[in-house]
Amino acid sequence: MASNTKIVGELVYTSLNVPPKQYQDVYRSTLEPILLARPGLILAMAGVVTASTDQQSPTVVSLVNWESVDAHVAFIVGPAAKPFFEASMPLMSAAPTVEHYGISVLRTPAVESRYTRLLKATNDGDRELLARIHEKHVATEGADMAAISDCVEDASLRTLILFSNSDKFEAASDVSNGGTNIKSYTIEWYARGVKSE
Repeated sequence: MASNTKIVGELVYTSLNVPPKQYQDVYRSTLEPILLARPGLILAMAGVVTASTDQQSPTVVSLVNWESVDAHVAFIVGPAAKPFFEASMPLMSAAPTVEHYGISVLRTPAVESRYTRLLKATNDGDRELLARIHEKHVATEGADMAAISDCVEDASLRTLILFSNSDKFEAASDVSNGGTNIKSYTIEWYARGVKSE
């Protein structure tokens, strides 16, 4: 991963071998405080995947804003990583999947939303559909309630993140009608931590 000093959004997908409630308790008591104490962390949201096109086991997702990719790497190689992973690894059924995006700091309406729909596309037609869904969602929910970006690690992957207080996401109805290869995840947030200065 190239050095990057721009604000970055990190998405982490963690498959669990325990009930989501057990992971949530560990997240709130141990993982979130470790994250919020890290230099370079701006905010961290955590939620449970409630619907997915390819969900195999219970899955949790975190969305973290870092001041830079370098700030995230500093956490991974620093001393706080050991207690973080010692607390989380026994709860996982596999290593987490991590993706970075050029997503700026989320505004209050997005952070306070109850649900998120993640839509992921790799082919050109589906990537164009994501752009249209983004426009429709922004027109109804507002510019602060959506983010779209290509993945830092894989430029062929574009992800659209929609925020709402409803789990319906009308703008994304074209995806659920079939005919695309877009992967879809609906997340219900259970934790939102914003670093205080």
